[in-house]
Amino acid sequence: MTAPGNLKLPPQAGGGAALELKDVTHHFGGLRALSGVNFAVAPGELAGIIGPNGAGKTTVFNLITGVYKPSIGKIIFHGREITGMRSSNITELGIARTFQNIRLFKELTVLDNVRAAHYARMKVNPLEALFHSGRHRSEEKRVTEESRDLLERFGLGGSAGEISKNLPYGSQRRLEILRAAATNPSLILLDEPAAGMHPGEVEQLMSFILELKKQFSLTVLLIEHQMRLVMGMCSHIVVLDFGMVIADGGPQQVRSDAGVMKAYMGSAK
Repeated sequence: MTAPGNLKLPPQAGGGAALELKDVTHHFGGLRALSGVNFAVAPGELAGIIGPNGAGKTTVFNLITGVYKPSIGKIIFHGREITGMRSSNITELGIARTFQNIRLFKELTVLDNVRAAHYARMKVNPLEALFHSGRHRSEEKRVTEESRDLLERFGLGGSAGEISKNLPYGSQRRLEILRAAATNPSLILLDEPAAGMHPGEVEQLMSFILELKKQFSLTVLLIEHQMRLVMGMCSHIVVLDFGMVIADGGPQQVRSDAGVMKAYMGSAK
């Protein structure tokens, strides 16, 4: 299988940011969800966004992926402004995401969940698909082979024929991430991937994310409440509170920041 990535935008010459938010502000009616958010994620980085509930973390993901358009500000992906673009076009450029609540096609098999992610990149036109042309059959075979290979490489090959809702919870999470990887991203956004997992599952997930990032040269931005995962994996952490960035740096810098302590503990130390 060819690693996802042959269609994604190349890194900027000179090593520019993979993703950059510039003065991003967003309102829901009279409610200000984000205010002047600025941060950048370097190509190949594994970065995290943390903050108390309601800090605006998922709103950031929704703005990056085109679910919302910022009230003010710009979002730049490998040097190209994507502010306000359609979600489908943003996916085509190479940004994929998962959600807080697992969003699999629960009645489909594990294999078909991954196959579904490939269909947008199939090299056939509607007539070829309708009449099951030779080209269509060839593309279907390619998609199936690539999907099986992806599952095998990341420990889910033995479950390819199972209905996805019957998988253990941790395996469903990994399947959702694999399906996102199958869309050919260069940047993957993971929204609380460890939510609801016990410690053993979190360890498996950490290894899984690191291996996926390594094999496919991904940039990863995640939202997470499990501090062991964030501090153990992320080289760069952005902290939000009340829709504003209150800290942006490495794990040790963020851990010792007085503003972060106040946001989480109620008082600075």
